[in-house]
Amino acid sequence: MGKPRSWERPQGNTEGDAGRRAPQPSGRRFGMIEHGEFAVVVTQLVSYALVFGIVTSLGVLTPGGIVGSGLLAASMCMLMIVGWPFAESGRQSLFARFLSAAVFVAAVIFATQGDFYTDETFIRWARFLILALLAIVVVSFLRQMLRKDRSHLITSMSAGIMAACAALGASCWAFAPAFMTAMMSDKADSALGWGIFVVIVATAVLLLVASTSWWKELDDPAPYAWMGMGMLPVMLLGYLVYVAAFLTHWAW
Repeated sequence: MGKPRSWERPQGNTEGDAGRRAPQPSGRRFGMIEHGEFAVVVTQLVSYALVFGIVTSLGVLTPGGIVGSGLLAASMCMLMIVGWPFAESGRQSLFARFLSAAVFVAAVIFATQGDFYTDETFIRWARFLILALLAIVVVSFLRQMLRKDRSHLITSMSAGIMAACAALGASCWAFAPAFMTAMMSDKADSALGWGIFVVIVATAVLLLVASTSWWKELDDPAPYAWMGMGMLPVMLLGYLVYVAAFLTHWAW
């Protein structure tokens, strides 16, 4: 007997065959969504290793190290915007992403004015952070007031503020070379040095644990949201990196 014609082949209309042949969404097929908190944790650990490893290899206070830290901060912000780790969608998500990008660009422009890691640099940056945080809150609030449908106002506003603050925190990683230089000096083996080290490590661990909880609470995550969720704690830790660099600069 010859090969069966196309109309003679079994159609596989049983319930089992239908389940086996059901196409999977492209996002899940390529691993865009089907990731758990393990992927979020690994993303953070890899990010920390890349930041400190690349800056060290380029030279902490060399132009390469300074530019490298800035490019790494930009990569963090970009990954968060692409892998949006919040439940927002549509116009609200678009506005929050735009605000996050605008905050980071403004921070970069401000940081490139003047010399790096001088007394004036640290003071100017502290003032900028205060003004930027106030601007983020005001702009986010005005945006919510302009909405016709103000349902889920608190949730939407908090997500936008969190994303913009994370972008601002990412820009603080530009002070990683100054922080690393201080921690590599002889004065690092002191009460202040060990205290700063313990606080940063403890905060990183707490943010890591918190991010796994945030991931579990996220309903219907966007594509690559696990990647953005992994970036979020790393970006927020940037504030502490700046504070540590500030303290060591003035104390040592």
